[in-house]
Amino acid sequence: MHSTRARSGTQSIQRAFAVLKEICAVNATGLTLPVLAKKLRLNRTTAYRILQCLVGQAAVRYDTQSRRYFLGPLTFELGIAARQQLDLKALSSPTLARIAETTGDTVFLMLKSGNDAVCIDRRTGSYPIKTLVVEVGTRRPLGIGAGSLAMLSALPEDEIQRVIQKNASRYPAYGKTLEALIKAVCAAQKARYVSTPVHGLMGVIAVAVPVVDPAGRAIAALSVAAIAKRMSKSRQQELVTVLRSEAAHLERMLHDTNVIDH
Repeated sequence: MHSTRARSGTQSIQRAFAVLKEICAVNATGLTLPVLAKKLRLNRTTAYRILQCLVGQAAVRYDTQSRRYFLGPLTFELGIAARQQLDLKALSSPTLARIAETTGDTVFLMLKSGNDAVCIDRRTGSYPIKTLVVEVGTRRPLGIGAGSLAMLSALPEDEIQRVIQKNASRYPAYGKTLEALIKAVCAAQKARYVSTPVHGLMGVIAVAVPVVDPAGRAIAALSVAAIAKRMSKSRQQELVTVLRSEAAHLERMLHDTNVIDH
């Protein structure tokens, strides 16, 4: 009995990957359920069940107008996590160094990873008081922290709602209510950058901007943190100008070097 269940489970996994491969091959136009079932020699009920499971995990996206299936955001995020994180870190190293030198403060590179943001690099500037807000490798829910909030705010509205719903139970641990988070997202969308006090560090403020891929999807963020007395409104605007310029430069490099490859 155990052997039979194991074989059944393995077959289901194999079929799910076969579905992903078929969709990947024609992702620009997508696949309908009948065509997919025919290609894989599956009955429609089985193919539909597999697709529904993949849609639920965001590995596949269903377009209601065309009734076609496309690769979902999870496949892109897995690709970044598996192959592109080191490339992004290497490409952004000069960017972080320039920001740290220009501002004198601490700069962070955050990467979107599923419903979380991960710090994959940081640099410290020349100012003697260091604001080491997060360690490299720190993982937090999207929306917690300046860079994390910048990425969340730059996502499509439906994805913002999905992420907030998925992370709802995690936000209170960071002193954030859903109402406060939604308000912060709206403010960031209006300003097109984030300015926020740093959770857990009194008297520290961070500003951040998203880094987007060629399709306009937020995949990372650049942020600068400093003590409050260095963060007047006018200086925050200066920092945002620097961050936006460097984010645009990084986006061009990502595109030209094919680090972001759909």
